[in-house]
Amino acid sequence: MVLCFSGFFFLKVSKNKKDIEKQTNSVAIAPSGQVMPEVVIDKIKNELTFIDETGKPFSIKTRIIEEEPEEDESSYPPMSSEDFEKALRAVDALGLTWTADAAPGVKPKSGEAEDAFLSPEFEEIQERYPRLPYEVFLATSSFLTGSSAYTQAAGGEDSLKKKAAIAGELIVDKHYRNQFFFRSAIKVPYLRDIDWEIVSKLYEKGVEGTPGIAYGLLALSLQDPFYTSRAGTLRHITVAVDETLVSHLLEILTEVKTWLEQANGVKPTS
Repeated sequence: MVLCFSGFFFLKVSKNKKDIEKQTNSVAIAPSGQVMPEVVIDKIKNELTFIDETGKPFSIKTRIIEEEPEEDESSYPPMSSEDFEKALRAVDALGLTWTADAAPGVKPKSGEAEDAFLSPEFEEIQERYPRLPYEVFLATSSFLTGSSAYTQAAGGEDSLKKKAAIAGELIVDKHYRNQFFFRSAIKVPYLRDIDWEIVSKLYEKGVEGTPGIAYGLLALSLQDPFYTSRAGTLRHITVAVDETLVSHLLEILTEVKTWLEQANGVKPTS
């Protein structure tokens, strides 16, 4: 509970009823000898008492409104394989697909599909299948790793096998597979996103005239992998680049992309 007051008050909080009564019938004295306004919080009676400079108390009833904790997706009962497939097809019909994160999310397949997030159909899916993201994690993990570690969470061995097969048909493609193993195999932060802006330098301390240069600021978002002690942490770092550096970066990234394409041409064993 947070209390905000426009003036300065001496704040006392007591859980003992006798202490509260004692405080209410007493007046706080400032070191200068002047009476100091006082606030007493009675947690037993849910009352807030103000005592002014004359020692006169004024009490009001209080209500504590706390935000309800979000329900954990895994706390819901396992979905049936039929409902799982139905829900996945409904998401796909909206032009949405799944991310390969440890906590899967949905993303639009194209820019035109972004409006689907505001549609009544998507809201209905969320309300009707609150466990769906967790089920996606269980099914895709089982399909890609062959692990039976999630058998109980998925509702049994038969249920997990069916859901894994459904996920393999409706979710897992080459891109999803690469993203899944990339994020589960690495032990260092990966580049999640880049925000940028262009700055024109018109004035500089100690310089006569206008420098008249432009440079870019790149805000790098670094995501820590989920299987480390810093699981899921998002960090940010901002760097400056000029046109020469950008050209150099493009050359390096183009070369990296070429080698990645060649490396990804190797056929996976599963």
